[in-house]
Amino acid sequence: MNRSSSDSDELYGLVRKVLRLSRRFGQTLDEPLESSLGLNIKELLVLSAIMDGAATPSAVAEAHSLPAPTVTRIVTKLVEAGLVQRVTDPSDLRRQRLELTPEGAQTRSRTRQVGKQIVEKQFGHLDSAQIRAALEALSALEEALFAAPSPLPKAAPKLEARL
Repeated sequence: MNRSSSDSDELYGLVRKVLRLSRRFGQTLDEPLESSLGLNIKELLVLSAIMDGAATPSAVAEAHSLPAPTVTRIVTKLVEAGLVQRVTDPSDLRRQRLELTPEGAQTRSRTRQVGKQIVEKQFGHLDSAQIRAALEALSALEEALFAAPSPLPKAAPKLEARL
């Protein structure tokens, strides 16, 4: 599709605004969630991924595009907090599966309640039509993002591979 320069500028501005809003949403939610639940957003994302069936650290990392060392550190914290347990895979003793403990499941459901309260306080003044319009616009962006091939160039080969 050929766009005018003005349309391209607006589209670029839209994407920049979404990125800024994403960071701002994180800031708005992070502190109240951490003070209420003792966990930050990344930790809650990991907890959520495990609840949704991501049974290994690599699956969690992939589900939320997080670096593996970050997931390992967060999983260790969640295990120490009693929210997640590592279970050795009986068919391959080298592998460990991640499972929520009952306390982890309770924390996950409390997260939803606290999150809804924060969102209502921050955005409760928006009317239904505004919310639906925003959802439709963001859904269209999401669909386009996942339908398009990745615009990122492949990484340059490592030096050793070129020698």
